[in-house]
Amino acid sequence: MPSQLSKLTLLLGAFVVLSLLGVCSAQPETLSLSQVVSALDSSSPVLAQARAELTVAHAALTSSRALPNPALFGAQETLNDGDNSSERVVGVRQNLGFLWTQAPRTASARAAYESARAAFLEDRNAIIEQVIELAYDYDRYKSQSTLMDSVLFLSEQLSHATSVRRRVGDISPYDEQRFQLELVQLQNRRGELEREASSAMLELMHVTGLSSTLLSNLSLTSPPPAQFDTEEAAVQYALMHRPELSRTERQIVANKYSVAGTRWNQLPDLSIGVGRKSLDPGPDGFVVEAELEIPLWNQRRSDKSIARAGLIQAEVQHNNTVRSVEEEVRGAYRRLRLAERFQPASQVNYADSASTNMLRGVQLYAEGEISAFELVDALRTSVEAQDAVLMLRNALATARAELRRAVGLNPIEEN
Repeated sequence: MPSQLSKLTLLLGAFVVLSLLGVCSAQPETLSLSQVVSALDSSSPVLAQARAELTVAHAALTSSRALPNPALFGAQETLNDGDNSSERVVGVRQNLGFLWTQAPRTASARAAYESARAAFLEDRNAIIEQVIELAYDYDRYKSQSTLMDSVLFLSEQLSHATSVRRRVGDISPYDEQRFQLELVQLQNRRGELEREASSAMLELMHVTGLSSTLLSNLSLTSPPPAQFDTEEAAVQYALMHRPELSRTERQIVANKYSVAGTRWNQLPDLSIGVGRKSLDPGPDGFVVEAELEIPLWNQRRSDKSIARAGLIQAEVQHNNTVRSVEEEVRGAYRRLRLAERFQPASQVNYADSASTNMLRGVQLYAEGEISAFELVDALRTSVEAQDAVLMLRNALATARAELRRAVGLNPIEEN
């Protein structure tokens, strides 16, 4: 039996070496993760929706700056003067109420636009963080799939060796059956990895608006670490730079101007008109008129109450957001420190050692030195060790991105 299995040992050993080299080798690069992030402004349909809301706010600001159009008026009246005379007046009339209402209205619209811009930046950073997490997850699934293909190939080839050992009485039928069951479990795991990779790719395509051809060979870019010595330093930075807080602050300002505008809007309406008056028969001439409208019942107090309620709501929302941001930053800071603790310098050696053990296990099994259970353990350890390394890598990258977004920084440096 050793002579029959020696060729198989050499074949499997060579295949494993080549397979593992293929796992570690870089795929053809098309785009870096930083380039994908930089292209989001023009490619992402999710970000396009947020930008549309910003465009609406800018249009409202532009509209608030425009002066109101004067109104054209005309009148004709038959005079009861015995000569059956008629009087005609044609002119333009301007309501002067905008003189005391436009300033607060424009200021409110400007603050609302700044609030919408801060909301856009907040949404953009959240989308970037999501892209980073999805890209790292997809890379993990594909790397695991590649290694799993190698393990499955080995397992299928070793199935023949298992049958040979059972026929010569070296192992029991139970050992052979157990090996086959473990092979089925490995095949199921390979199918799960494929589904997880497909799901991550579909979500990545939806968020970025790019094709799978460009995204399948991404060169991962690690988010730079945010330089904060203490948790409190990160919180204080976030309170000054987080777009979400800027949004709620500008919303308070917008509501304050809205309250001021409703106060001015309670003043009477004053209109000035200029026109030409003609009398038939009779002379023509210019006419200037002023109209002051004082309502008997002021129906605008409800607008003031609504504006005050909006201001109170904006202040409450801001206070809640401050507390939420503080907790979010503290949690992100702690998760980053925890991820950094589990990043030993020798972590890559774990996967290398497991791969070496797998090769050695294959050789020993083919030579009849170890059991099927020990071989399966060697195969599983190889897969699990690489997955552990990839999960540690992903945890560090996503924790860095999370903290940068939480304090108001771009989650990754863009090209």
